[in-house]
Amino acid sequence: MGSRRWLFVVLGLASSAGFLWLAFARLEFDDVRAAFRQADLVPWLPLAALSYLAGHFVRGLRCRLLASQDAKLTTLTATNVVVLGYAVNNIAPARLGEFARAAMLTQRSGLPYIQSLSLTFLERIMDGLVMLALLAVALWALPVGGWVTTTMEFASVVFGIAFVGVLLAVTAGDYLVRFAGQVGQIGGRRVHDRLVHAVNQAVQGVRYLRAPRAALVVVLLSGIVWLFEAGMFLCLLPAFGLEPSPWVALLAMTVTNLGILVPSSPGFIGPFHFFCKEALGVVGVAEAVGLSYAALVHLTFYVPITAWGVVILLVHGFHLSSAMQARAAASPLALPDLDDMPPPPDLPPNPEAREITRALCEALVPVDSLSAESRHEVLLETSAFVEGQLEALPARLRVLYQMGILGVRLITRIVFVRSLCGLPLERRRRWVEKWAYGSFGLGRQLFRAIRATALLAYYEHPLVRAELAATTKLRPKEASSRD
Repeated sequence: MGSRRWLFVVLGLASSAGFLWLAFARLEFDDVRAAFRQADLVPWLPLAALSYLAGHFVRGLRCRLLASQDAKLTTLTATNVVVLGYAVNNIAPARLGEFARAAMLTQRSGLPYIQSLSLTFLERIMDGLVMLALLAVALWALPVGGWVTTTMEFASVVFGIAFVGVLLAVTAGDYLVRFAGQVGQIGGRRVHDRLVHAVNQAVQGVRYLRAPRAALVVVLLSGIVWLFEAGMFLCLLPAFGLEPSPWVALLAMTVTNLGILVPSSPGFIGPFHFFCKEALGVVGVAEAVGLSYAALVHLTFYVPITAWGVVILLVHGFHLSSAMQARAAASPLALPDLDDMPPPPDLPPNPEAREITRALCEALVPVDSLSAESRHEVLLETSAFVEGQLEALPARLRVLYQMGILGVRLITRIVFVRSLCGLPLERRRRWVEKWAYGSFGLGRQLFRAIRATALLAYYEHPLVRAELAATTKLRPKEASSRD
């Protein structure tokens, strides 16, 4: 291991030790042991384990659907991929399971490694958002607040930022690839090609979500996953004589899973127990009972999946060393030396870029005043001129412009639930004019270059000048006829 990895492992072990101390700080070990011994394990423990395992089959189905655009997996194979990730997280440090899972998905499906990794993190982001929603439901039903509400607010910021990234990849993936290429040019050709390669694979990982119906199915499956996991927490409440309240189960499940996001030892020992005990404490459960309950939930969480993962390792011959190498390299692909490769041929501009430039130009210039025969040609040539001028900007200004337009497109998607290019012309024109001529200074600065360039190209176009000249000549004749 490198020094940074050792530092992460040591930090995780120290974190686990600290949370274990916090969990036991005010307790007598004999009280915890007595509460654990009095637990009624049958039939609650088997039911809890079945509920947790059933959730992993739903996770496998979700994984299969997300990868289905580029790979054909059976639900069982996809489930094994998911389980392997959880099992490796239980036995290896530094959340190596995420990388082991991505490496196995690449091995079983042939997907590029970064695309497999993006699928893994996409599921983690969706899980976080669903957990936040379920925690909000639990807080609505239970009279609790304080640090639980603070935890939800902090997690909302983290997962909210991640959700914006996913939304950008889903709605403007081609634009992100193009933007990555222009940023990469600052660091030279090697950086450019590798960055474009990585961003393109990451965008491909979320491609399944571009269809609204498919995205809805994945969201529903994510909800079912965490309801099954909440079922594990629910089934173990009566084992300790506690009321089987679904709201308490949701509270304990969400707080515990958000809590184990902090660095810890393999298996999340320490944070799991502390946050689970504290979640029960806010609804009045005694600390000794809460910690005993947390220990039993952790065993139910740990043992079946770890055993299943070990079987996968034995059957498929998948080695942890390959996952560690993939984690270090962030890609299992042996890419050639890009400096020795011939330069790629000149490619036409990206169609998405032409589309957004054309949509903005159409909203900024009065094309509807032209005749039907001239309108299409003038718009195409005006937008092509504007795009050429934008491409000629210095790299720093070009990057800033594209970041701004990306933000406008995202806000448009949120406000209108449609893309900027998909808005009807009159609505798009009013919306663009609010940015280009409104009271928001940064918006005016952002649109100044494209606005001025588009108007220049439009009024200098031969067809526009010819129609304007014809209109000017007609006006004296019309005036004299009225006299």
